[in-house]
Amino acid sequence: MLLVAVGAGLAIGLVTSVGQGSLPEWLAPLSNSSGSWCLCAFALALLERDPRQAALVGFGSLVAMLAGYALATEFRGYTLGTSMFVRWGVAAAIAGPALGVGAAWLRGPNPLRAAAGVAPIAGILLGEGLYGLTVVAATTSVGYWIGEVAVGFGLVIVAAVRLRNGPGIALMLALSAIASVSFYFIYTNVLGALF
Repeated sequence: MLLVAVGAGLAIGLVTSVGQGSLPEWLAPLSNSSGSWCLCAFALALLERDPRQAALVGFGSLVAMLAGYALATEFRGYTLGTSMFVRWGVAAAIAGPALGVGAAWLRGPNPLRAAAGVAPIAGILLGEGLYGLTVVAATTSVGYWIGEVAVGFGLVIVAAVRLRNGPGIALMLALSAIASVSFYFIYTNVLGALF
């Protein structure tokens, strides 16, 4: 499964680079959104039941997306700075395993683990959507960010229906809220200051 995830990640990275500047305005943020890559990594990790293997799939697919993006961007004649590789490499090392384990837990029988498994991807989508609506809305499509928030909420709703477990739903809501606020804070304060 790891080889499939790496291959898919390379393809997604290539398509992302090509998509920059060629997508219609309402969809343009898709090619510059960490949420879209994370959603792909999460979906790939859903194919793996073992949390350790899923963590590798999450990490490997995000690193492959970065590599595919870099290759396509360089091939198109643009240069990439070292800070971009460092920033997104660190993000892949942190988010990839969390997304992978979360996906494996979501598929498992333990309702509390399943609830916690939704929080990383929901938090990323909700946090980035909020960032898009409050920080870059003047220069990007507001509709895209609304859609990203809707997908984040949709995942929470689908997971809540699947869980049907009061404590699990409460845990999922709390962890998703913490993850989204943390993501928003890191995006608006930490990443800009570091790079």
